[in-house]
Amino acid sequence: MTIKLVAFDMDGTFLNDKNTYNHQRFAKILEQLRAKNVRVVAASGSQYQRLQNQFNEFKSEMDFVSQNGAVVYSHDKPLLIQAMSKEAVAGTLDIINHQFEPQDIAEHLVVGVKSAYVDQKISQAAYDLTYQYYTQLQRVVDLSTVTAKSLEDRITSIGVTFNNHVDFNAMMTSLRNSLPEGLSSQTSGYNTELISDNTVNKAVGLKELQKRFNIADDEIMTFGDNENDLGMLEMTPYGYAMDNAGSKIKAAVNHYADSNNDEGVLNILDTIIK
Repeated sequence: MTIKLVAFDMDGTFLNDKNTYNHQRFAKILEQLRAKNVRVVAASGSQYQRLQNQFNEFKSEMDFVSQNGAVVYSHDKPLLIQAMSKEAVAGTLDIINHQFEPQDIAEHLVVGVKSAYVDQKISQAAYDLTYQYYTQLQRVVDLSTVTAKSLEDRITSIGVTFNNHVDFNAMMTSLRNSLPEGLSSQTSGYNTELISDNTVNKAVGLKELQKRFNIADDEIMTFGDNENDLGMLEMTPYGYAMDNAGSKIKAAVNHYADSNNDEGVLNILDTIIK
């Protein structure tokens, strides 16, 4: 087995439930992997700016697949930005605002390259929760009518989080069945659906890095715990599901790691070094 690239999801995978990781241990592992010319990739549904913050002291040695693969950066330069059309943005916001009862939605947001955006009416508690995943976050007067032009940004995804009292599977199915043509939705955990072009996923994002650095599928190791990780877990023989992952995710792979709270990703990466 020759591994040239490792990619891990963040929430529920690399990060523990306290939204952090073992910086000292990761620093040693990253240094050893890079010495072996193994590329290290954080692959997340959240924004590039958040990943930059979380890996501030390591970012020059890493690549980033953000927003479920819509935005890919290497050496602080974009390799891929897959934006939604203005019609897709308008249609999706219309569905969110008119198909569901207001009390069923905890919050929703529009994610661009420069920033993520929420409505100015959002509660402080919801804003604070969203900020954990989108550290570049702005309030706008009326989220339901925003466009890429009005934001002076490129919109890559739209997220909607349903409240805990709803039947999430029913809501998810209703949303997916109503999306404009050419769009798809992926579950990223915490009752959240992330909507983007149906060509967008983490595996597609990783393909950009593979092309740039001449890396084959069987030279990649990936880690994940949720539906939006399936593409990259299934693209390689070395896809690892976390112990805390759901049964659907575990059934899709042949390899397993300890839970996110037990440093499962770092435990497996240690084996590459050894």
